Amino acid sequence: MSLLIGMLAATLAAAPTVDAVESGLAARDAELDAEWLAVGGRAELETRCADFRKGLRKATGYGAIARTPLNAQILGTKDYGAFRIEKVLMESAPGAYVTALVFLPAAEIPPPYAGFMFIPGHSNNGKAADDYLHTCELGARNGLASIIYDPLGQGERSQGAGLISADEHVRIGAYASLMGETTATYMMRDAVRVFDYLAGRPDMDATRLGVCGNSGGGTMSAFFMVADDRVKAATPSCYLSSLREHVLACGPQDAEQNFFGAQEWGFNHAAMILSAGCPVLINAAVEDFFQIAGSRATYQVVRNVAAKFSLPADWYALSEAPGRHKMSQVHRERAVAFLLKHLSGKAHTVRETETTAFTAADWQVTPMGAVAKLPGFKSVYDTLSDKMAQQGVSVERAAACARERVLRELAGGDCRGVVGTLRGNVVQGRQVRLHVGGTVGVDEATVTLFADGARLVQRPVRKGKRSYYERRKDDEVVAVDLYLAGRSLVALRAAELLTVAAEVTRRTGQKPVLVAEGRYTVPAKFAEAADPAAFAAVTHVAEPKPWQEAIRTRDYLSFADVDRVEAEEAACK
Repeated sequence: MSLLIGMLAATLAAAPTVDAVESGLAARDAELDAEWLAVGGRAELETRCADFRKGLRKATGYGAIARTPLNAQILGTKDYGAFRIEKVLMESAPGAYVTALVFLPAAEIPPPYAGFMFIPGHSNNGKAADDYLHTCELGARNGLASIIYDPLGQGERSQGAGLISADEHVRIGAYASLMGETTATYMMRDAVRVFDYLAGRPDMDATRLGVCGNSGGGTMSAFFMVADDRVKAATPSCYLSSLREHVLACGPQDAEQNFFGAQEWGFNHAAMILSAGCPVLINAAVEDFFQIAGSRATYQVVRNVAAKFSLPADWYALSEAPGRHKMSQVHRERAVAFLLKHLSGKAHTVRETETTAFTAADWQVTPMGAVAKLPGFKSVYDTLSDKMAQQGVSVERAAACARERVLRELAGGDCRGVVGTLRGNVVQGRQVRLHVGGTVGVDEATVTLFADGARLVQRPVRKGKRSYYERRKDDEVVAVDLYLAGRSLVALRAAELLTVAAEVTRRTGQKPVLVAEGRYTVPAKFAEAADPAAFAAVTHVAEPKPWQEAIRTRDYLSFADVDRVEAEEAACK
């Protein structure tokens, strides 16, 4: 008899809806704000900040970044009179080419320069977006040097899968999660190495460097200001709000913005600002889908904590710009003014009175406009594929490592609602053939697992931009919500299969035979690993490609079909 039959409660609870999971995330986010406000002493504040930095560094892989040779080359220069540009090609890891532009003040202004790194948001053309170039130009016109680069999948850095921007980031994210990483792991690597280059230039003052970014680059600049102690001022734009406001308004966002069980180590927007250890400007747009109410609430928490512990009065500021989600002129001016004040000690209003009409000749670094065409290019997919092979990543290993997660789902009760979807001839004394996925035979029983068909309950009204996952119109949105909550949709579905097996056994007196087809073979293997005695037999039909083969061919892997496997879980292999 299966050990799980006794765990089946009489009351059949409903599975978690998007509303329920997101409301739980929002409630915990509010609690985290309250915890920061309740900090009782300076020592406690410092400990809390140190713990948060440790958590974020681990989540982004900051501590594991290898300082391999950058092999930086200046491939072109141009003097625009009021400022200069150098075109730089470097390697954040062997074969991981990064294309960048260094903006320098006019030649008559002597080095060393204070300066900043600008991280672009999800512009398809990466560093070439006018708003981003004009931010760096404005800095240079005011005496600040800067470096701007193409993030993964943007501008000249498509990784060879025919994808750009958020599409590339999400494709990377599902595979990275199999090894306990995220897209942010590789975007943080790039940011650190680009900053290494900037700080190491002889014309830079490495003690006076900051970071700026917008949208997805606002995300990464916020992460970077916490992770890297070299940052002396930060101006993230169009990101800092609050997790609760954003997830309720828009749902979970792109892969680099999500960490597994983030709230377990205290992920929170106020925490990022307070733990940065440097002056921070929140650049917020009033009509942004990153909700202005969240920016205001977070800023109030930060101000209250700063006042309570007599932190420098000018360290934290909120700038509200009219309009929607973009690095607007207001954002550019206020970001440069803030950086100028805290990096150079020059407190004055900055005005953008002139901009340059940049063309491809100004911003293209590589001869053919694509790093993938350079000799020795190694894509992030190649790196992930190598890691997966080294670690022996497979569905079977992930299933073995996830046994405790499956059992927690069983104990939590969210899987019980699946019994109400059981269809077919389930009678005493008859062995049931339970079929999930594909075409169900006339003599077979079946169930609808959570987030399939009518059992996917999405938030009906979103007042902000719907997330990438939700726009796919499948089950990925709830998978990412559960991931943020430290859970797994695959584990939940596996627990549902075990719940149904226990119920069928109770009704018939015989364990069922499970037939899993297509993508449903993944939760079926997780169910087998959690309780091998639950089924009389399990048959897998039309299994998807093994994960290692899928990444070699750059296939799309749904976030709903993966489960996190950390490197330290190698004992599960």
